[in-house]
Amino acid sequence: MSSNTAYKRHSSRTAPMSTGTRRSIALTAGLLGLAAIVAGGQLFFSGIAYYQAQAFLEHWEQNPRQPSEQAGIIAEAAIKRAIHAYPGSNGEYLEVLGYIEQWRAFGTDLNDPSALQQRHAAVRALRESTQARHTWPDAWAALAFGKMTVLEFDHELTQAMQKAQHFGPWRIGINRRIAEIGLLAHSELNAEQRAITAQSMQRTAQYSAKERQKLFALATQTNNLNVLENALKDL
Repeated sequence: MSSNTAYKRHSSRTAPMSTGTRRSIALTAGLLGLAAIVAGGQLFFSGIAYYQAQAFLEHWEQNPRQPSEQAGIIAEAAIKRAIHAYPGSNGEYLEVLGYIEQWRAFGTDLNDPSALQQRHAAVRALRESTQARHTWPDAWAALAFGKMTVLEFDHELTQAMQKAQHFGPWRIGINRRIAEIGLLAHSELNAEQRAITAQSMQRTAQYSAKERQKLFALATQTNNLNVLENALKDL
């Protein structure tokens, strides 16, 4: 064997690791594996709880009436389990929590003190949702509607409507909801807020004849037919 070959073989060998080093690597790998298993388990249980809460929402949307107290409590508990089990802030789950709280107050008068707790809880959840998913227009529109239900016609309401329009300018669900705010609470809105809602009324009316009819029905119901007609006069 030449000296050059012997040198190459010797230099290619890896120096043996000490027992302490091997134990340290094994421990680190084990901890990382355990963390992955725990995180996976959290996501699994979080997902199950989310779908349970979502099932309640879908049922209520198909049967639009105030849910029973028990159903509301179960749905709220399910989505809160999903939120707490999820490793991080999940804007979608927080948005669902906001919708559940809004449904629990469905059909009650805006001045009804018994529903204020749910309405304020909805606003808090939707506010957190917009912070977690800043560009998601549905959460911004839901936050704006929630602000109206707690009679808070402030800068946050203006910002929520602006963000909803900015991130979903031609989405019918977004414009319909902002238009509803304009017709339900026109007398409470300032000039800037009225201008925002008027724009959504225009976009909603332009979307389809069916949506236009719904707008006029709500305007008639709220005695704001002149508000809608003025918003649409330039179309």
